[in-house]
This record gives sequence, C-alpha cells and structure tokens, in this order.
Amino acid sequence: MNFANTALLTRFMLRRERVNTLLWILLLGGIVILLVPGMYYALPPDERFAIVDALSMPAMVSIIGPAFAVETQTYGALYTNFMMLFTALTAALMNIFLVVRLTRTDEEKGRYEVLRSLPVGRLSNLSAAMITAVIVNALLALFVGLGMYAFGVALEDTGMCFNGSMLWGATLAVTGLVFAAFTALFAQLTASARTAMGYSFLALGVFFMMRAPGDMNPDLVLLSYLSPMGLPLYTEAYISNHWWPILVMLGTTAAVTVLAFKLTSIRDIDQGLIPAKPGRAYASSLLKTPVGLAYKLSRTAIIVWLICLFILGASYGAVLGTLDEFIASNDMYQQLILGPFGITIPEGLPLEEAVAILRETVALAGFTLPQLFSAMINLIMGMFATVPAVLFVLKARSEENDIRAELVLATPVSRYRYFIGYVVIAFVMAALVQAASAIGMYSGGISVMEDPADFPLGFAMQVALIYVPAIWVKVGVAVLLVGAWPKKAGLIWAYFGYTFLFLFLGQGFGIFPEWMMYLSPYAFVQQLPLAPGESLNLLPIIIKIVLAAALTVAGFWFYRKRDINAITN
Repeated sequence: MNFANTALLTRFMLRRERVNTLLWILLLGGIVILLVPGMYYALPPDERFAIVDALSMPAMVSIIGPAFAVETQTYGALYTNFMMLFTALTAALMNIFLVVRLTRTDEEKGRYEVLRSLPVGRLSNLSAAMITAVIVNALLALFVGLGMYAFGVALEDTGMCFNGSMLWGATLAVTGLVFAAFTALFAQLTASARTAMGYSFLALGVFFMMRAPGDMNPDLVLLSYLSPMGLPLYTEAYISNHWWPILVMLGTTAAVTVLAFKLTSIRDIDQGLIPAKPGRAYASSLLKTPVGLAYKLSRTAIIVWLICLFILGASYGAVLGTLDEFIASNDMYQQLILGPFGITIPEGLPLEEAVAILRETVALAGFTLPQLFSAMINLIMGMFATVPAVLFVLKARSEENDIRAELVLATPVSRYRYFIGYVVIAFVMAALVQAASAIGMYSGGISVMEDPADFPLGFAMQVALIYVPAIWVKVGVAVLLVGAWPKKAGLIWAYFGYTFLFLFLGQGFGIFPEWMMYLSPYAFVQQLPLAPGESLNLLPIIIKIVLAAALTVAGFWFYRKRDINAITN
C-alpha cells in the first residue's frame, strides 16, 4: 500500500507540469539542436582544426572537459567538446527545480497533506515525482537525439551518427536523473524547499568543480569518474560512443532514490531529518521592516548565488594564463575579442610567431589580452547575473501565490513598502553578483598569470559593473510584469531567452540580423577597455538607468491598483 495510486498521481503531476517541462525541453533541446548548424556554418573546416588544438590547453580542459576531439577531429566531436558539459549542467538545473516543486514545495504549501488524506500510499508522491522526472528526461533525450541526428544527416562531413546522437540525448537525460535523485534525497533531509534547493545547488557546484582536477590530470581521473558532472563527458559522443557511463549513472540514480525512499518512510510530514535551526524568541529590528523580511526570506539564495558567480568568474579567470596561445590559434576568437578594437593578426603564421605579433599588437594598442578577454566574457557573466536579480522580483509574486503576502498586507504595511523590499534586493543583487564574478575572475587570473598587472582588480570591477544598468532594465521589466500582469510574469524568461539567442548567437556567429540584437539592453553596453583617446559614454548608461526607474515606477503603480489575489490574478 505504500505505492497506492502512484499511476494516477504521476498522471496528475505530468498534467500539472506540462507547460513548465515543455518549455524546458523546447528551450534546452532547441538551443542544443539549433547550434549544430549555427556553429557548422560559422566555423569553416580549417578553423575547426585550430580550435581542436586549443582544447587541449589545461585552462580549457578545466572549463569544458577533456579534449576528446583531438583524437577524432570531426565537427561532431568538436561540438561535443564545446557543448556537452554546459548542457548537462542545464539539464541538472531543470531536474532540481522539477523535483523540488513536486516534493518539498507541495509539502510546504499543504498540498501533500490533502493528497495523503486520499487513498494514496506514503511513498506514492515521491514515486510519482521520480517517474515524472524519468518521463521528462526521456522526452528530452529523444528530442535532442533525433534533432541532432537530423542535422547530422543534412550537413556534410559532421561525423554525427545515429548512435552518437542518441547517446548525446541519453547523456543529458541520465545527468538530469542523477540530480533529480539527489534533490529527492535533500528534500527528505531538509525542512523547506528553499533549503533543499540550496543543498542541491551546492552539490551541483561541488561536483562541477570536483571534475576539473580529474579532467586535467590523468592521475586524478577517479575524481571525474566519481562526479556526476564528470562521468557523462566520458561517453565521448561522436568519438568513441561509450554507453557504460550511462549504466553507471542509472545505477547511481537508483541507489540514491532508494535511500530517499527509505528516509521518506521514517520522517514526519512537514519535517526534515536535519532539524531546522530554531528562530529567535523576538524578531530583530531588521526583520520588523519589509526590506528586512524580504532579506530574511532570500538570504540563503543570496549567499548561494554569490558563491556560484564567484566560482564561475574564477573558472574563466583560470584561462587567462594561456590566453595568448589560445587566441593566436583561433580565428573566431580573434574576431570576437580583437575585432571590436580593430586589431588583426596576419593569417598562416606559425603559432610562436603569431603569439609574438599578437602580444606586440595588443600592447601597442594600449590593451592587454586579459582585459580584452574579460570584456567579451562579461557579456555572458552579465546574463548569468540577471537570473538571481529577476528571481528576487518574482519572489514577491510567489509569496502572493502562497497567500503569504496577504498576511503581511493585512497589517499596517502599505503595498509600496512590502513590494519595495524585494525590488531593492533585486537591484542590489545585480551589482553584488557582478562584483562577485569580477573578484572571482581576478582571483583565478592572478593565480595563473605571469604578470598580474595585466589584469588589475579595478579594471575587473569596472568591466563587470558596466553591465549593471542593463541588468536593471531587465529587473524593471520584471517589476512591471509582476505589478501589471502577474499571471504573465514568467514572460520575463522568454525575454531573457530572446536576449541570449539573438545577442550571444548573433554576435558570436552572425546568425541573426543585427537589428534584432538591439532589442536587448545589453547591446548598448559600451565595450571596455576604452581605446586610447576614447572616453566613457555616459549617455547610454543614464538612459538605461532612467528606463529601469520608469519601468519600476510603472510596476509599483499597477501593483498598488490591482487586487492582491492569487486566484484571479
């Protein structure tokens, strides 16, 4: 009877999650599939071989994994080397969010108790959640595998066979399932959805960093095999096509899931096996304010995001030590990094000669290579920093959905004072996470660079913080959506996806028309470092700040006018 009506509960969860999961599958799978022809046409065959050689550099290995493409120099192998690790990371995030929603969040909101009052077994809810995760990941695997194989057939000389394509999709699926199992385990250990998600993110970060030493040093390869973020890379899709890591990952999923079931059977509802820290007998003066309350509810997420952005910045900083050789051997990165500053390197030169000319040319222009690289990479960092800033705005909407906002607003607290707590945290976090990534990149850079003066901390902060006004515009859009159209607040993620596709892919590979990039505030960020004689243009910065303020004010106005009702809004 412990699994009574699991099938019905699984059907209910699939129906409930059909929109979220479909969007995740289409976005993640769509990006993976569409980048196949995008990179294929953007990288001529002669440039691909230069990139393959650069993949074996230790700094690159620490970021994207072992350079298996060196063994089989095909387009499919190159694509796997570039994309596998980060798409597996995204699949893990998808499953963490999914399982937390279906387990600990339902328990917090009282839905689990309603289900348990029906003829449902004690283990049925967790069983249905895990079965739902299996189905979602299986759909993702099929979509990615068949889509990549279709493009592999349509394009010439890719080496993207059916076996390798299905292995690609299966690798994403089993990576997601492993982290679904770990999230289910943390949901039993902790007493809140926020803490369960925090532990899951922490485990993901630890496993991600754990594989780096194993990928770089053959003597430590056991670390990669033990990491759920390292082992999937050894499937070597389109190279050797090993299926044994899939079996190991499925075994890990089964073992962790069994442990989660055991813990579920012995814990009380609404409780975790790790006791929650008792609160204070009396609230602090900070907690008595709306801003303090919002900070208290968001404190764990703030710490986790700051740590994650610091680690991400440090991982990019680790590349700075071998940057000259990497750029000299890669025409695409020369165009991305040097092109905006009018710096060109003659083609067909030996690597040593090209490196010498590169250093001399960049020095004469008044720059350093780490500065130019950080200017390019901070576009990506700025987009990562947008995620936590927007999430803190949407936290106000989730509190409204859970009928907790009404409890606060029933007291002598105005809507302005309540909403401003989350908005202030969002605006401040935009700057804090950018600063954390800058400090991380600086810390990682000076540990591998011969001359740390080539990348001073002041410049690292400047090139990161210049993206803050653009992030504020995104925060303003989120505030307007929550205030005026709360049911449509999730559209901010569609705008975020648009920005990624049309700005990053358009700038990196020239796939989309230029005008489409200018619909994003990131397109108007001035490129740093400044050329000799060039001054910082404050007008775009001022316009973005004014626009963010206008959107925020409009959002507050609508928030004050509309009903606070989680059912009708």
